[in-house]
Amino acid sequence: MNMNMNLGIIADGNRRWAKSHNLSVDKGHQKGFEVITDEILKACIEDKDCTALTVYGFSTENWKRSPLEIANLMKIYLEMCNTWETLFKKNPVKLVWCGRRDRLNMVLKNKLEKIEAETKHVKNFTLYLCLDYGGQDEIERAVISAKNAGDVTKFTEYLEVPSLDIVVRTGGEKRLSNFCVWQSAYAEFFFVDKFLPELLKSDIEKILLDFKNRDRRKGK
Repeated sequence: MNMNMNLGIIADGNRRWAKSHNLSVDKGHQKGFEVITDEILKACIEDKDCTALTVYGFSTENWKRSPLEIANLMKIYLEMCNTWETLFKKNPVKLVWCGRRDRLNMVLKNKLEKIEAETKHVKNFTLYLCLDYGGQDEIERAVISAKNAGDVTKFTEYLEVPSLDIVVRTGGEKRLSNFCVWQSAYAEFFFVDKFLPELLKSDIEKILLDFKNRDRRKGK
């Protein structure tokens, strides 16, 4: 029976990995995004019970980083989108961009929305990309949308990310960092000591298997 699992990943450790290998921060981010595509996404797509992957790529708080790092990150995101656009034509994946849409540069914004339009028909697997995203910000925007629609109590209908079944955090830290604070209410947590660039497909496969063996009572 298909479990329809949504795996969320807090992609952490790119900068620390780069420092430990005497590489530039950009090299760390580049390697991290390669791992998301080649290891994590692949593992999720190949698991028949996994129907979605939610990636925390850039938070609303990440704008506090240096302008140079942010600019380089945006270039890497654009390269990542170009890779995904080609990949998703061969391996159908629906892309949904979650987060604010008023602060990214226009080139990246247009590319993300183009891929969204090109993949909106795909039904079997969805990649939710959280870019300029914060869990608290998402809730605030959803409440405003619900209020404008006439019923603020229905704000959950305006949340962009569906409920998460699994939350994985790399890099050894053990916190949500404003990632899907509503959707993680009943998620199973996996904290991995590896930095994101070190993560392997087999690590995700093990997590998915472990999850299937857990007893999720949800208060029962």
